[in-house]
Amino acid sequence: MDTVGWLIQSRAEVPAGEWWLGADEHLVLGRLRFERRRADWRLGRWTAKAAVGAWLQAVRERTGVAPGAGDAPPQSIEILAGADGAPEAWYGGGRLPLSVSLSHREGRGLAVVTGGARSAGCDLEVIETRSDAFIREWLSPSEQRRIWHRPAGERALVANLIWTAKEAAAKVRHEGLRLDVRHAVVSTSGIGGPATDYWRPLRVDWPDDTPATTGWWRVEPGWVMTVAGEPASAPPDVLSARA
Repeated sequence: MDTVGWLIQSRAEVPAGEWWLGADEHLVLGRLRFERRRADWRLGRWTAKAAVGAWLQAVRERTGVAPGAGDAPPQSIEILAGADGAPEAWYGGGRLPLSVSLSHREGRGLAVVTGGARSAGCDLEVIETRSDAFIREWLSPSEQRRIWHRPAGERALVANLIWTAKEAAAKVRHEGLRLDVRHAVVSTSGIGGPATDYWRPLRVDWPDDTPATTGWWRVEPGWVMTVAGEPASAPPDVLSARA
């Protein structure tokens, strides 16, 4: 499959106990001291595992074969941080040929998966008011003007959309917020259209010689999410989590 798949899970959907974690994941969880951090980590790992399993199932249904893990139970697929901090999917001691990205906020997790040489990144945010200080610090002058020129009821959406696009695009570059995103410029379309249920395009232009990163954004009630990829892809396909 040459598209990007996406899946959302809630904290309530994370299984009780730790049976679904692999050996290396158990070690990581054991090093996390604070309960909130542990809960967020569990949510992110479960969402990513569910997305990887759903992706492999979709590949099998389309092609008759799937890389590596097949119908493997969740504890045999591990989501581990790579050398650059980005999540990687592992099975049987080997890394699966997939790009995985995840984001979580306020009890909701988003994961995206894609195969081959494609790199994907995602981000998920609550649509909430951002302070003037945040907007001045993290958004470019042209992005700030876009926010102030929008109707008051749309400014929170635009500010959070721009921020999620920067984060998702930085993950595509395997940099995260180690990369200075303040001078990256986000362009979007579709603001002011129907509120939910479809993906609209976005573009992130970098201040260096790096080619622009393209992607998609989507609104659900109270939330905005972005998926970016390299090379460019069609709108993301929703994945169906296995029971």
